[in-house]
Amino acid sequence: MKSIISKLGHFLLLLIIIEALLSSCNELPTEITYSLLYDTTTVLPISSDSVNFFVQGRTKYVFAKIFNVGAIFVGGWNGFRSASLLRFKESNLPDTLLWLTEDRIDSVRLVLPFQNYVFGDSLNSNLSFKVFLINQYWTNQVTWDSVFDNWTPKPFINPTPIGSFSGKVNLNDSIAELSISLQKSFILDWLKKNKDSIPIWGILIAPDQSCNVIHRISAQFVTEEKVSHPQIVVHYKYLDSTDRVWYIHSAIDASVIDVPKVDTLNSLTIQSGFSYRVAIEFDVSKIPKFSAIHYAQLEMFIDPENTIYGNSGLDTIFTGGYFGTNPLDSVPMISFLGRREGTKVTFYKVSSPIELWLKENGKGEIVLYSYYWNESRTLNRISFYGLNAPDPRKRPRLKIIYSSRKTI
Repeated sequence: MKSIISKLGHFLLLLIIIEALLSSCNELPTEITYSLLYDTTTVLPISSDSVNFFVQGRTKYVFAKIFNVGAIFVGGWNGFRSASLLRFKESNLPDTLLWLTEDRIDSVRLVLPFQNYVFGDSLNSNLSFKVFLINQYWTNQVTWDSVFDNWTPKPFINPTPIGSFSGKVNLNDSIAELSISLQKSFILDWLKKNKDSIPIWGILIAPDQSCNVIHRISAQFVTEEKVSHPQIVVHYKYLDSTDRVWYIHSAIDASVIDVPKVDTLNSLTIQSGFSYRVAIEFDVSKIPKFSAIHYAQLEMFIDPENTIYGNSGLDTIFTGGYFGTNPLDSVPMISFLGRREGTKVTFYKVSSPIELWLKENGKGEIVLYSYYWNESRTLNRISFYGLNAPDPRKRPRLKIIYSSRKTI
């Protein structure tokens, strides 16, 4: 019984010591603290203020698929630009309407449910775009450069627009619907193609160069819940001359994004929607091999002059990940969160990847990026101060508390 109580006392005492070290990570334990530890165990705090753990930091491009994620973007501003591609449910093109003629169609309108996120000039905004028919197959690998030559749609896009809009979209707390008039004839063509089993590739919403804002539109999302999404609404007269309404719902909603390029070798930039991610390589081999990492945190400092964000404000939560040999567009082997307070973002619980590195050569890479929703539903750009920032207080900082067994 005394042995159990003694071991429990030692364990509780060790927890108290670690807690004390966490509150003063850059200070070494006192001689009294050392005397309280097991003879064969050493608990030490260490940080990049005294030991350089950083090998290099850079920005990496990872292809972001904005494809049925609940939001799409349209517009342009200050080098940022976005277009959207929509395919529609062919089940909404029934054979029973093959009798329809253009003179019986009162109107064809594209209805877009706008969300309240704005990137760009939200006060004096001008959104301007055209709607085109798409003539060939496209996938979730589509990019701005595969759809456009600069601002001009490529040849697989029908060059004649079927609709357009230019003006200000007034937003409120709820979704604001924008209704754009479209030509009538393409609907009859879609009905015929669907009857003949000819694929219908949908429409492109392409921004004009006169835009000074990018808007977010509610779109299809892989979920059981019904969500607001684009649709084509047709008002027509039935055979008995009664007024009818016919809805054609979107099935696949995607966006292509183009952004001002960054110097990937000399910047630490997170870009949602594109996406740029921050990759930092570490060398922690100065910590004894097979050490236990009790706690580790990475601190990053935002560079306000090179950071741009929309009207919903600057991100407060970020994601960090260790991918190992996995590709960066996959799920990380280990993930952890970062939280922002002011201009400092602290990534907690980064101990697991460090322990893995210490089982090998002590080297590894951590990747930092936008939190799940923000990565596909905003266009925010967050820039961090680099490893060689003129002010040392703004450089990335790694703090670790570890224990190692003394060799006998």
